[in-house]
Amino acid sequence: MSHPIHKYSALARPIEPQYPTNLAVIILLPLIAIGLFAWLAFNGAGMGDAGKAGLFGALAAFLAWALGREMDPDHNATAFIAMALTVGLAGLGYGFDLLTLGALMFAVRLVNRTVGPQARMGDLITLVLLNLGAVFVEGAWWMPFLSVIALAVDEFFERSNLTQRLAIPALLVMGLSAFFVGDGVDVSVMETLVRGWVVTVVVITLLVAGTIFNTQEVFAPMDVLGSPCDCRRVQAGMTLILLAAICSLLGGQDSLSANLAILAVLAASLVGRNIEFSKKDEDAA
Repeated sequence: MSHPIHKYSALARPIEPQYPTNLAVIILLPLIAIGLFAWLAFNGAGMGDAGKAGLFGALAAFLAWALGREMDPDHNATAFIAMALTVGLAGLGYGFDLLTLGALMFAVRLVNRTVGPQARMGDLITLVLLNLGAVFVEGAWWMPFLSVIALAVDEFFERSNLTQRLAIPALLVMGLSAFFVGDGVDVSVMETLVRGWVVTVVVITLLVAGTIFNTQEVFAPMDVLGSPCDCRRVQAGMTLILLAAICSLLGGQDSLSANLAILAVLAASLVGRNIEFSKKDEDAA
């Protein structure tokens, strides 16, 4: 079902309360923020820090839910499990790279076309700006390269417009510039990785790789066009999320910890598709 915002964006999926899953998210988000605030304040965090962590934790939970929908369009449970895992991580004190999560979500939507139409100029500008923040604010220098892959894959499936093609060199320059601006990129930080977390990432990525390979059909309709999503495109989007989790290792333990919401989405996809959770109320937003 098309929304007025789709006149301006082909990647936006607005949250509309007439759909039960969307309504649940609208209700849950403020509860998550308040719950995290209370939990962290009770465990010794200052009021300001607890409030900030509660707000950012709720935003991360929302982005994990949204990314979960892209990871597994056919199963609502995946998105909600990803949200729950992210809330748990926030409760344990983990922070999140929200701009990187946003950039990844846009890149995946560009590839899997869960909305339907090709990305518009505003979408591409948003993607570039999110990548700019991911690189120079959060240090995720690898995110522009994943976005380039997304643009290239979309070009492979369907010939794109000039604006989309121009975004590729812009993102490449952005990613490469991270090596020369400020302190540059220091891959030696990978030595800080905790072995247990590395093993966890390897196990989950291997299991998810099998899931991607075994995904042979997608039934969820595209929001605007109404026809079922292209399975190959959805697989490409799933692969992009998988690559993001692997790339987060390149920034060492701090980077991995800040991007655990991505790992939560992958883990949720292993469980969510095995849970019977009705799709009849799936949103079109």
